[in-house]
Amino acid sequence: MNYGIILGLALIVLTTLMYAIDINSFTSSWIGMINLAVITGFGAIAAVKQKKVNGGFLSFKESFTCFFITVVLGVFISTLYSILLFNVIDPEAKSVIMENLIKKTVDMMQQFGGKAADINKIVEEMQKTDSFGMWGQLKGFAFSIILYSIIGLITALIVRRERPQSI
Repeated sequence: MNYGIILGLALIVLTTLMYAIDINSFTSSWIGMINLAVITGFGAIAAVKQKKVNGGFLSFKESFTCFFITVVLGVFISTLYSILLFNVIDPEAKSVIMENLIKKTVDMMQQFGGKAADINKIVEEMQKTDSFGMWGQLKGFAFSIILYSIIGLITALIVRRERPQSI
């Protein structure tokens, strides 16, 4: 749980820096990659530390549980902060981010030769959704947990080390 709280605080700092320095960074794919690496790293570190505490042994279940609790707690804390930031502190920021995201999506679809009708349809759908609203953030949280569960299963396979069975 300690690593989950530290992860949550680290993600809050990262979100605050992105908000303060350049709000456009919320639509940057490399920022998403950094978040993925930070979150995965914290989960893996938590599992490895628990393995050391257990004398170098950690079952698959224990390894996954360490990873999962760390990530869920950290991402949940970060999600609560994002809900507060974009819906209470500065609701205008989510409009700016959505405009940037729509522009970026249109540019990408045009580069790949998307038809104008298809692009317009997607833009309409994006304008209807409130990705940074409370429900949008909670849906994003749920999706993140699914993604990180898969990563956690892979990490648990790598980190685990079963105790030898005595005969």
